Amino acid sequence: MNRLCPIVVAALAGLLTIAVAPLRAAQDPPRGRIFVLMIWDGLRPDSVTQRDTPNLYRLEREGVRFDRHHSIFPTVTMANAAAMATGTTPEINGLYADSLFWWPVLGQRPGAEKSKTLVTMFGVPAFMESTATLEALNAPDALAGHLLGIDSIAQEVEREGGYIAVLGKQGPTFLFDDRFNTAGAGKDLLGEPHRDYLFASDDAAAPATVASEIMNAMPSSETSGVLDRARDAYFTRLATDRALPAAKQAAGQGRPALIVLWQHNPDITQHMSGLGTAPAIESVAADDDNLGRLRAAVDSDGIADRTDLMVVSDHGFASIRMRVNVAGMLVSAGLKKSLKSTDVVVAPNGGADLVYVSQADFKDDAARHAILQKIVNFAAAQEWCGPIFCRDLAAITSSPRGRRRRIISKPFLGAIDGTFAQAAVGLYNADRSPDLIISFDENPDEDNRHLTGPENPAFAINNNGQQSVPNQSAPLVRPVKGVIYADLSARFTTGMGMHGAAGARELHNYCAAFGPDFRRNYVDLYPTSNADVTPTIVQTLGLLPNIGAGGAAPTGRAMTESLTGGQRYPGAVRTQTMTAQLELQGVQVISTLHMTSLGGESYLDSSSVQRKPLGSSP
Repeated sequence: MNRLCPIVVAALAGLLTIAVAPLRAAQDPPRGRIFVLMIWDGLRPDSVTQRDTPNLYRLEREGVRFDRHHSIFPTVTMANAAAMATGTTPEINGLYADSLFWWPVLGQRPGAEKSKTLVTMFGVPAFMESTATLEALNAPDALAGHLLGIDSIAQEVEREGGYIAVLGKQGPTFLFDDRFNTAGAGKDLLGEPHRDYLFASDDAAAPATVASEIMNAMPSSETSGVLDRARDAYFTRLATDRALPAAKQAAGQGRPALIVLWQHNPDITQHMSGLGTAPAIESVAADDDNLGRLRAAVDSDGIADRTDLMVVSDHGFASIRMRVNVAGMLVSAGLKKSLKSTDVVVAPNGGADLVYVSQADFKDDAARHAILQKIVNFAAAQEWCGPIFCRDLAAITSSPRGRRRRIISKPFLGAIDGTFAQAAVGLYNADRSPDLIISFDENPDEDNRHLTGPENPAFAINNNGQQSVPNQSAPLVRPVKGVIYADLSARFTTGMGMHGAAGARELHNYCAAFGPDFRRNYVDLYPTSNADVTPTIVQTLGLLPNIGAGGAAPTGRAMTESLTGGQRYPGAVRTQTMTAQLELQGVQVISTLHMTSLGGESYLDSSSVQRKPLGSSP
């Protein structure tokens, strides 16, 4: 879910009030409810079948299947974990991707340049899927507890005296309680005690009374086949054996309870084996077994009448056509001094790259505008490039020759020619936005039969040009549609799985729910997104709407049409097409975004890029 344009806080609060009022009026706020949020990392909707996932297939038919669910762009784990945890897009929560360059933010703090920890960890793009990295980033000498721009749903539950358990994959779990501190002796980064909670990820556990026991029992990661299968099963056992009984006790006392269970699969196995391979298919089945155990525990504990269960994925997936080293190509084009230079910093995120331009190297408006336009011109001319999103930079809107600022007739266009404004899709955050977000191209209708499998050729593009590399994907069992270019480490090759772009196969992820607060045998055809998850949990648990620091409010909507007693008609659904054009030497580049809107919310559906010789017919 994204925003069509920046919306003032008062309007956000008004929309939220409208969204929650119908259900509140229809029934008293429920007490003693349990909400279980189970995330299957990287699950595509077309992976759910009666044969491969019988438990999930049954759940979506007994309860609600959200057929028009959306991932937040960039379609990566940490951006969508932040959206699910807070009910906001990056414009509010400020978390854009898995790999982020934090120095433009942290380097402004007094003494930051003297901190060896900050310089070492955040003087270069940092990979965020690590509890230690996130703790350091949120520490008093860094972001001081303000990693996210608004409190998470877990913190809301705790504030109202409820029980919380956050279990599973390291990185995204931290975002559901971003004040978590392993060195804090049970206190969070603000010194407040956690009263009734359980946290367990691959690299950390709390409270201290059970941390050693949990970490000592943690299974090792598998190195072949279904990766992290044992760990996903272990975290599920923690949910069934520890978290559900504690949640039952809290609910029996009239307190709300939230359990978050984040599975590594099918994401990690799809990455390394490829979509449609035997390990990838088995990884989905492994998650389904864990879902079966979870539902059986809910039934055996006698809490089915007060427990809602939602299964959602953070993003979709596609197959890698070719790996692209954007930083290396910018060096070869003379647009970046060296691979390690900081004049232009590229944070690779699979199907999207975040580009940061140094204000120290490009000091005035004209210089910044000029380098960014050159980078856009270079990238847009390449076959691998998808739509490009530019931050709302007052400092780059002057032309290089000092002419008056051009007037943008279409507000969704960016300040750099050929780009879209980040604000048009809920991405503009004045403090944290990268200068450019370059999405890689996706072909949603092409399948991977000529890509996935060790017998197929594989290629990579770097500063030395296109090179042939070994294809490290597994043999293909079933062809799967959706092919993208990708930028990540050398361990990924043609035929493996990737995500992060603004393509339909990555933007359309999975969501289904079942429980006493959800309708039965219902297919929700209204657009929904990961940012809508928290407002919906707020409704079912009877919490007060969350208003964060500075009056920030959730930008998602409660999916009331799916709830018993909820609003059946949330509004009219409309579509919008946005187009950005760029003329290069003999070529016209036409970038297109397809959006769906519902009330004040907008959802990015797909994107495409065409390159046509100038003078050719439309």
